[in-house]
Amino acid sequence: MRIALDYADKTLLRCWGARGEIAYAKLGLRGPRFDIEFPSDWHEQRRVWVRICLGIVTFAFSFPWSRVVPDHGQCSGPTYGFYFFADSLVLEYGKTKGTRGDPIKHIRMPWAWKFRREWAEGFEQEYSYRYERESGEIQERKARVLIEGREWTRPWIPWRMSVRSIRVNFSDEVGERTGTWKGGVIGCSYDLKPGETKLECLRRMERERRFR
Repeated sequence: MRIALDYADKTLLRCWGARGEIAYAKLGLRGPRFDIEFPSDWHEQRRVWVRICLGIVTFAFSFPWSRVVPDHGQCSGPTYGFYFFADSLVLEYGKTKGTRGDPIKHIRMPWAWKFRREWAEGFEQEYSYRYERESGEIQERKARVLIEGREWTRPWIPWRMSVRSIRVNFSDEVGERTGTWKGGVIGCSYDLKPGETKLECLRRMERERRFR
């Protein structure tokens, strides 16, 4: 048996047996979790994995299991248990197939953020936009820009969350996939910083954002 920190993630402690990984522990703030996953025919090792998260550390261990089920392209086996994701409790009670009616249920918590309203500020304006692809090609575009806002609240709690962003529509495709079957980007949004104008936000996006 061998135990070591993961080379790329130093918060992950891994344990290997003679035929592969058999357990791990990972530090990090997460919601409570307890589930057990049985192997599908996608798994190279036929092992049952048990995962337990206590909020700041996640433990997982496994043991051999001979029976498997078809994978259905999900790269996972039948799973039973629960975990928290964002403001939802997720219940797992079987094998998912990526179809409607899968044995998984999301339950929104009473304190979850609830969307309240959205609005537009001012009017749409057009600016130039310059994007340099990794190949060195320069894309010169026109960008129509409008400021939008959205607001969420938590029920029974006087907390509000507001986000202001720019909505951008380009005159032609932008990004690394321009001209391919996947296509480039023709529209996007970018969050505004406090006190920032839409032109300042657009220029910051021009410097910072990569469209892959």
